[in-house]
Amino acid sequence: MKLTVIIPVFNQEELVIKALNSIPARDDIEIIVIDDKSTDKTYANVLSYIFHNEEKNITLLQNEENKGVGYTVNKGYDNATGEYVVLLGSDDYFTSNFESAINELDGTDMIYFNLIDNTGTIWEITPKNKNSYVGSVKFMRREFIGDTRCPEKRALEDVSFHEQLMAKKPTEKYLNKIIKHYNFPRENSLTDLVLKGKIK
Repeated sequence: MKLTVIIPVFNQEELVIKALNSIPARDDIEIIVIDDKSTDKTYANVLSYIFHNEEKNITLLQNEENKGVGYTVNKGYDNATGEYVVLLGSDDYFTSNFESAINELDGTDMIYFNLIDNTGTIWEITPKNKNSYVGSVKFMRREFIGDTRCPEKRALEDVSFHEQLMAKKPTEKYLNKIIKHYNFPRENSLTDLVLKGKIK
């Protein structure tokens, strides 16, 4: 398996389907969706999607109770089998450049890509700013990640995770391609709630 796409999700019954649709059906891609005990139709909608898209290699897991994004992402890492892993927010989606980027997965530990947000702003990830944009802006070699995991926090779990990976001195590459549409700004998204101080 070349790549595992990890999608943590909570109460995104519609947007998670758009995220899944952005991932091509390929034998070398597995998709792991981890539902953080949603209270809407997220779990049922993903189950239905799997039934109607058998050509995609999708595994659906569910937490026994709502645990937050740190715990949920870690479950994805624990179950991944791909040479590389990449995170996809359940309200985000990959661009048409995604499939070509898979050809760039060449054994480098961390392979960074750019984002585009709802305003059309491009978030270019470079060696100078990589530590400011620590979230899902990179493909990561699973063997390099090893047993490193996120703290089990409800937000900002990716900061500590990124710092732990940087301490391991990864080899790095920058694609300078827009691989992901970042659904920002968006009212009541996790990022929005963090910026408003409602989640820490």
